[in-house]
Amino acid sequence: MANGNQGPFTAEREFVTARYRQKPGKQPDGGYNPSRPRLPSRPMRLVATDADILWRRDLIEGLNTWPHDAAACSPLAYLELAYFCTANGVDTSHKQRPSPEAPSLVALDRHTGRLVAADDAHIGRDVFHGQWSSPSLAKLPGKTLVLFGGGDGYCYAFQSTPVPAAGGQALRTLWKCDCNPPGYRSRSGKLLPYGRHGEGPCEVIGTPVLWGGRVYVTIGQDTRHGPGKGALTCIDATKTGDLSKTGVVWRYTGLNRSFATPAVVGGLVYVGDVRGTIHCLDAETGHCYWTYETKGQMMSSTLVADGKVYAGNDRGVLTVLATGKQAEVLGKVHLDSALRATPVAANGVLFVASQKYLYAVRKDAR
Repeated sequence: MANGNQGPFTAEREFVTARYRQKPGKQPDGGYNPSRPRLPSRPMRLVATDADILWRRDLIEGLNTWPHDAAACSPLAYLELAYFCTANGVDTSHKQRPSPEAPSLVALDRHTGRLVAADDAHIGRDVFHGQWSSPSLAKLPGKTLVLFGGGDGYCYAFQSTPVPAAGGQALRTLWKCDCNPPGYRSRSGKLLPYGRHGEGPCEVIGTPVLWGGRVYVTIGQDTRHGPGKGALTCIDATKTGDLSKTGVVWRYTGLNRSFATPAVVGGLVYVGDVRGTIHCLDAETGHCYWTYETKGQMMSSTLVADGKVYAGNDRGVLTVLATGKQAEVLGKVHLDSALRATPVAANGVLFVASQKYLYAVRKDAR
């Protein structure tokens, strides 16, 4: 990172080089020792062509959030705003919510980092564990929505333009939908526990996807909780209010818990689950045409490009299937280590990241 090309930052490498850091957020009583020394930054050589930090916003201290495990959101930029998930969740006891009133989704001025608005949904009051879903944009006739998967198991649609609210501006909730089937939250009138039980409610981890006026979204949990019942829910995005009973077009419960963002192409939905199974469903009806076992845990999403479905697993195997209503394996590539990032295709090149290397593959490469 260049030093002081623009903005107030003159020592960018202090913000980007590796160093010991305690768990983000405030420390609970009996938690990490605040006097534990930090390791010094490793030297980094800077050159004039490196990037420059224009602004920096502390979402922990500034918003009183408590990120759990990691802040793993990809920002969403639209017009003059940038939308971020704050990762607000439970503390190290996994039982307490230290900041239940802190926002889960915020909008910042993309030029300055100034806080413009926060969501009005109070998701932090009911969050199960953490929040790791990335927001996405949904353009419908006459309105633009920001979709967000909550740590309470609901999918939310917020108005993209902030509205006046007490103390500032808010991202107004236009609709929400429980992505857990009723039987996942309770049985015989008793709430099912969250966690390592193979059943019970889940949060939304993947990114909600809009296709044809409908939103497709999965649910899942930390893989350390083990496998369990998942679901893929198709929601009518044109409605308003609580859509848990009135807006679910269909729901597929044949998959396990999932981190995945569904890929919807040509009227078909391709989605993976943590057990490593790829599912192909009809986007209109939810009918499952086929499943394919990759025989390895999947923590990423499917990519559909050039008539092919790409999916990586923890065994380092990149599986390539043909798109369509019949399962056809085109090939398998065994790489050096686990594949936990979704492949990306751009300008005729396929990019695949393993735990060790980034591969760039082109058909006519020499």
